Amino acid sequence: MYLVSGNKSECCGCTACQQVCKEQAITMQVDNEGFLYPIKDIDKCTNCGLCERVCAFVQPTYNHEQPNVYAAYIKDQKERQKSSSGALFYTLAKFVINSGGVVFGAALDKKLSVIHQFAQTIEELTPLRGSKYVQSSLGDTFNIIKSFLKSGRLVYFTGTPCQVAGLKAFLRKEYSNLLTSDLVCHGVPSQKLFNLHLKYLEEQYNGKIIDYQFRDNKRWKGSEITTYIKKGQIFKCVLPTYDLSPYLYSFMYSFTYRYSCYHCPFAKIPRQGDITLADFWGVRKYYPHINASKGVSLVLVNTGLGKQIWENVEKEVMSIKSDVISASKYNKNLVTASLMPAIRNGIYERIDNEGYAVIANSLFRTPFYWRIRIRIFIGSLLNDKVKQLMLNLLAKYKK
Repeated sequence: MYLVSGNKSECCGCTACQQVCKEQAITMQVDNEGFLYPIKDIDKCTNCGLCERVCAFVQPTYNHEQPNVYAAYIKDQKERQKSSSGALFYTLAKFVINSGGVVFGAALDKKLSVIHQFAQTIEELTPLRGSKYVQSSLGDTFNIIKSFLKSGRLVYFTGTPCQVAGLKAFLRKEYSNLLTSDLVCHGVPSQKLFNLHLKYLEEQYNGKIIDYQFRDNKRWKGSEITTYIKKGQIFKCVLPTYDLSPYLYSFMYSFTYRYSCYHCPFAKIPRQGDITLADFWGVRKYYPHINASKGVSLVLVNTGLGKQIWENVEKEVMSIKSDVISASKYNKNLVTASLMPAIRNGIYERIDNEGYAVIANSLFRTPFYWRIRIRIFIGSLLNDKVKQLMLNLLAKYKK
C-alpha cells in the first residue's frame, strides 16, 4: 500500500481519487496527525490511472471570469444573527431548497466530528450554518452528489476551495444543475486535534461537552462557545476572543494546518466556486456607513451560473459593490496561502509526547493572555462610561 499522491504536501484529502475508484483500491486512512490520506492497495489496483487524473491539487483548473465583488448581509436581522457573518450561505441555500434542490455543507455530528452532510428542508440547514475550523470528513459525498445531479436535482455544494476543486475533478464533466461555493480558507487543523481540545475542555469544566461553536454569532469576531453538562445541569461558557482559546489561537496563527494548506494552489483569483463566501474583514474602513455590527459577508460572484443565482437572491440582501483589492486587504487568504510557521514542524508530535494541556497552556497561549483576562474581568464589573475610560487607558498603555 502507498500514498496515492506520493507527497503529503501535495494531498489536500479531497477524496476525489478514492471516490472515483471503481475497484475500491483506495481507502482514506488517518495518519499520526489525524489527517486523512488516500492509500492505494496495489493488489486491487488495475493501473487505469484515473486516480491520478482526477487529482485537482496537482493539476488545478480555474474559472475564467473575473469576479463581481460585494460586501453584503441578509436584510432579515434574525437570520443574520444566527450566522457567523452576513448569512449569505443561508440566503443561497434557502433559495436552492425552495427551488426543490439539495444543499451540502459541513456540520458537527452527535460526536462533535465535522462531517459533510446534506439538507433538503430549511430546518435541516441549521447544523450546516456557522464556521467549523476543522477539516470535514467527506465520506461518500461526491458519489451522493453525482446521483442527485443525474436525477436532475439542483445541488448546492459548499466547502473549502480544494473540496470544490475535488468535486469538479471527480465529476469529470460540467453539470448545469450544480452550484458551488468555495470559502476563503486559512487552512484546516485535524479532527484529532479538535478531539484533544474537547477533552481538554471537559477536564477544565469537569463536565461532558455536548455542543461547541467556533464563532460567537452575536459579536462577529473570533470566540468559543462551549455547552457542557455538569452534575446533571447544562452550562455554557463563552470566551469572547480567540486569544483565550488554545485551539482557536493556534488556528488563527497557522500552527496546526494540514501540510498541503501551506502550498494551496486555490488561494488565488480566479476562484473554484461559482460564488466565493467569506467575512469582509476591514469593511468599515472602506464602507464606514455599513451596518457591520452583526457581520458582513464578502461575496465574489465568479461565473455565469453564480450571477444567475445572485440575481435571484439579491433582493433579500443589502449589498455594496466592492473590488478585489479592498476585499483582500484584510483577507489575504483570498489571494495567497498561509505561511507555514516554524512551530508547525513537529507540533503534533509534541502534543503526543507532552500532552495537549501542556501545549495549550504554553505554545498555544498568547503572551497577552492575563492582560486580556484582567481586561474582561474589569469590564464585567464597570458601567459603560468607566469601562470605556479603562479601555482607552489600556489601549494607550499597549502603544
